[in-house]
Amino acid sequence: MSRQQKTIHFDTNPFICVNCGLTVPSPMSGTKNRNHCIHCLHSKHVDMKIGDRRSGCHGIMEPIGLWIKDNGECAVIHRCKKCGFIRTNRIAGDDNEVVLFTLAARLITQLPFPAKIALEKIERQQMGDDV
Repeated sequence: MSRQQKTIHFDTNPFICVNCGLTVPSPMSGTKNRNHCIHCLHSKHVDMKIGDRRSGCHGIMEPIGLWIKDNGECAVIHRCKKCGFIRTNRIAGDDNEVVLFTLAARLITQLPFPAKIALEKIERQQMGDDV
């Protein structure tokens, strides 16, 4: 291994969530690592680049959104409460579905503009009317 190669850490051990205090089990079969709590979706800011464990921040990474990638895979968008760093993490098969749904619903209900007006504007655009 050359000096240029970087070590990537894959966490497979159970841990206690820094946000909710619940135990997070080892990843399911077929998953390389576990990087967020399955109960509350929070994480800890430990990486600068995925798996490098080089961040000195160690702040709580709060779930702030969801992202559907081009390949259809869904990810949670996290933002560090301490330094503002943003990172995405794949959704795991055993993540709490109610918490995921609540996150999605919160995003829809807290739009920074009136949703009704936006929907009407989209409908007008789809019909070819001037906006």
